[in-house]
Amino acid sequence: MKKLFALSSIAALLFACSSGPKPEATEETTSTVETPVEVTVSNFEEKAGELVGKLVVIKGTADHICKHDGKKLFLIDTVSEGRVKVVTSEDMAAFNSELEGYDFVVTGLVDETIVDEAYLQEWEEEIKAGIEEKKHLGGGEPMTEEEKAAGQHLDDPAIEQIKNYRQMMTEKGVTKLSFYAVTAVSYEVIKD
Repeated sequence: MKKLFALSSIAALLFACSSGPKPEATEETTSTVETPVEVTVSNFEEKAGELVGKLVVIKGTADHICKHDGKKLFLIDTVSEGRVKVVTSEDMAAFNSELEGYDFVVTGLVDETIVDEAYLQEWEEEIKAGIEEKKHLGGGEPMTEEEKAAGQHLDDPAIEQIKNYRQMMTEKGVTKLSFYAVTAVSYEVIKD
């Protein structure tokens, strides 16, 4: 009886150990790490259209770092033409404005902003609404119909920029303008 109990216990133990959850068939997934495309400040505008959404690495000198929030910097090349806007990604800390003038190596994704007539009209409406809102919030009198008709809302510098974009589209014979920037995922400051 003891032998039978011992054999039963051993069998139960072996069965319990061997009948555990079977590993599920796993699909092998190999994540490919995207190799960044090297671009320069001087050839960025030329290549950016075909690199939208792709990872790039670019080196340049920080010509300007926004002191207000540090979320933008502009890279230049000291020996050629061009200027590239770089913005921080959402989870990245701001650029230190004290690093203006230093060389940066930035890895990031190329983004495109398309400016077309619909974009410009929406921008104009936002400006007009904002000017009217400022009048109300600032304690001043709201703009009269005569002032609106006279185009007093057109004094805003952004309205001038909108006119410039329309003129650029007309001169180039296009219906849209593309502006490119790099959204940084990482960067290195080169201090020589």
